[in-house]
Amino acid sequence: MPHAPEAFVTIGAATSPSFSRDGEMLFHLRGSGLPQVWALNLATGAERQLTFHDEKVAFIRRSPVDDRLIYGIDRGGDERQQLLLLDGDAEPRELTANPASIHDFGGWSSDATKIVYAVNERDEAHFDVYIQDVASGVRQCVYQGDNIITVSGFRSDAAKLALLNDRGYGDMSLLVLDVATGKAREVGEPTNWQSVRWASDGRTLLALTDLDGSNFLRLCRIDPETGAYTVVYAADERDVESWSLSSDGSTLATVENDRGYAVLRVGPLDNERPIVTGLPHGVVTDLAWSPDGRSLAFSAAAPTEPPSLWLWRNGSARAVWRPDVTLEFVDLELVEWPSFDGSRIPGWLALPRSQRPAAGYPAVVWVHGGPVGQTRPNFRPDIQMLLAQGFAVLMPNVRGSSGYGRAYTESDDVHRRLDSVTDLAHGRAWLATHPAIDAERIGIMGQSYGGFMVMSAITEHPELWRAAVNYYGIADFVTLLEGTGPWRRNHRAAEYGDPERDAELFARISPIHRVERIRAPVLIAHGSRDPRVPMGESEQFVTALQERQKKVSYETFDYAGHGFIRPDDRRRIYRAVAEFFDAHL
Repeated sequence: MPHAPEAFVTIGAATSPSFSRDGEMLFHLRGSGLPQVWALNLATGAERQLTFHDEKVAFIRRSPVDDRLIYGIDRGGDERQQLLLLDGDAEPRELTANPASIHDFGGWSSDATKIVYAVNERDEAHFDVYIQDVASGVRQCVYQGDNIITVSGFRSDAAKLALLNDRGYGDMSLLVLDVATGKAREVGEPTNWQSVRWASDGRTLLALTDLDGSNFLRLCRIDPETGAYTVVYAADERDVESWSLSSDGSTLATVENDRGYAVLRVGPLDNERPIVTGLPHGVVTDLAWSPDGRSLAFSAAAPTEPPSLWLWRNGSARAVWRPDVTLEFVDLELVEWPSFDGSRIPGWLALPRSQRPAAGYPAVVWVHGGPVGQTRPNFRPDIQMLLAQGFAVLMPNVRGSSGYGRAYTESDDVHRRLDSVTDLAHGRAWLATHPAIDAERIGIMGQSYGGFMVMSAITEHPELWRAAVNYYGIADFVTLLEGTGPWRRNHRAAEYGDPERDAELFARISPIHRVERIRAPVLIAHGSRDPRVPMGESEQFVTALQERQKKVSYETFDYAGHGFIRPDDRRRIYRAVAEFFDAHL
């Protein structure tokens, strides 16, 4: 008997470790439902929950001088994040209290008297930078920005800030702000900038960037005065996706993206650093050094292992917390297939543990969002749920995905948008030839931009798909850009195109204009508090399909944003998806 879909809802996970000041405790986010802040004593294994909100805690940042914590929560997934301070056993204290605005935390000052963040309260479309005194709550606007501004932290003397102006993929500007004058100066050229931080000496910046036309992200040291840079570490034909340097600057940890798999290296900054072995064969995130620079904490996960907490010390790593799990999970196989122009499209294939039917397993093609995203060998309870119900799953990384170099990521931009949909059709053709798959019973599923891809697939190639599930997908690029959060509008237009200049293109690629071609039954789901894809996108689809007497089911969620986070919502959607595919595949 397969496990019920609801069995996959409350699997525990832990992420975002941060050492206490004495290095004996890990603060982290953990939960089988809504993540909260916990403390784990590394010597005894004793655990203690520190926050008890009926909302998801999004991040935690420890003070650089003591064990006070700043963390963020929103309301029902609306992404309008507020900042709170946790000081010992005292009740959490609100540092911001404007629920209509997003507060994007940028860091503590080195003496922990001040914090910095970006907030869009002056104008929803634009973020300004504020420095706030932690004790008094008095704050000062030090920079008025255009569009999306994020703060990468204080210099050690708090005289300068590193900022990013994010106008879209490949078009980010690194800025250095003089706090006293309020003047910001661009460093280097617009490109991709990630994980930007001041070096401990305060004279240089360290960042992941594809500066100077590199196809992959490299860890570089940047002179903030001249923009000159040196490469600290570059992986061979791979992105360096995260890094962390010990407090004394002697030991470097980096994570590389090897076709989706994480490769963790730890060792001396200026020497060859060995690969850390014995980890789950999947992803590594949230690198955090102990205050003495001798231990590295991180989160690791794989298709068969939920996110767990690990500790590296003296050249080896061990798990310090894992969830109790009784379910059996299925691993993923890395596969690829040729598309229409000879490009090789990578993806992940998983087959159920259950006995194969005589005609083969029914299958679901699951499409990631983004579009600048990548399906990784991570733990996915929703994917494991489908496998437990007897459905094979193929997860493609079509052109436009990240993780394979900048050229691949940009290969679906604007007028090439539907090339990625054709990649799906070729993936479906490859899957249909697999001896374990029933070629007549293949469906498709995706969320957000992946929901757009689903609806494009069943309108561009309607004969290929037996059933389709769309979570909060785009119906019409014109109405999307009109209705999305104002802070996202220009950012998304940089990826998709301009509604006026590209009106003809938008009419062609928006699947709402071709719903009459749909043959497959469709399940659509959307949360009412979604700030990214307005609920009207799904309502357009439902109305158009009903008017044409097409088979459509619609699930709405009253206190959900861009994703179904709350356990009750996930129970409901897991059950609905399982029953839908069981009925139609």
